[in-house]
Amino acid sequence: MMEIIYRIITIIGAGMAAFLVYLAGQKYAGKFIQQNTGKRVKDLMGIEKKQKVKPSDFGSEEYKIRLAFSRFKFDVYQHEKLALNLARFATAMLFIAGMHFIFGLPPLTSLAGSLAGILITNSMSSGAWSKLCNEFDHEIPIFLSGFTSTIQVNPNVLQAVEEESSVLAVKSPLKRWLQDRFVRLGQERGISALDELIPEAFRVSNSLGVMIFLIGRLWRTGGMEWKRSFALAASNLEGVMEARMMGLAAGSAAKNAVKVIIGVTMLIILVMARNPVFAQSIESPTVQIVYAMATIMMVFGYGFMGNMIESKM
Repeated sequence: MMEIIYRIITIIGAGMAAFLVYLAGQKYAGKFIQQNTGKRVKDLMGIEKKQKVKPSDFGSEEYKIRLAFSRFKFDVYQHEKLALNLARFATAMLFIAGMHFIFGLPPLTSLAGSLAGILITNSMSSGAWSKLCNEFDHEIPIFLSGFTSTIQVNPNVLQAVEEESSVLAVKSPLKRWLQDRFVRLGQERGISALDELIPEAFRVSNSLGVMIFLIGRLWRTGGMEWKRSFALAASNLEGVMEARMMGLAAGSAAKNAVKVIIGVTMLIILVMARNPVFAQSIESPTVQIVYAMATIMMVFGYGFMGNMIESKM
């Protein structure tokens, strides 16, 4: 009994130490992050650098965390960072316990599970926002197709946006954003609302940002010549979005294939760990380190591949 308690205490201590190292690395790693593609697009279009995002803004880090937890029916408003860190710690502890009690690895080697748990929690947190952004992009060609025709007969941009957004699916996030943000702020502030809407749209995706930028130019300029220019630009953007959707579908298929490979690999490791024939080899520190590194590399590789697919799209 005391031996089991000692193991549990050791695992908890190891998990806390690994989590503190992760938090320290997270705090000081931000300055090494490279310029993202959204900023490069805005620079090319001559859009000024946006101001620091307020915690309550759509697309802020706090909003993304709330979105991720809302999928599990948890309301973490004003406690976003605490909830995320608790989820990271809990997932890390589950992975450490699994590698120790299921795979039979010692506590020190099982620390690899803490990193895997943290990476998976981060992936789930960012995945909710990525899914929302993809839903936005999926609706953009549909909206642009109708809006391009509507604006030819209805010169009022706000009315045209409201009319075309109403034909989108009931649960469409693009519909909610256009009606709750674009139309409402446009009615309250007029053209000056674009100063807030364009940076907010770019936080969702480059495609939405470009679309709102074009609509803003149409709103400010007007005239038949700009309407023709807008129709041409919108047609080009629709083509780009269709290609992007095909790329996302291919990337999703690749990620599913990697999931199968990870599952099969973990199953093989589990069978070998529980097989008496391989019991002696499992006790070797070299073999245990290989198992730990394999787990980390699989989780890290999956997350890296997912981020690469999303950034290239």
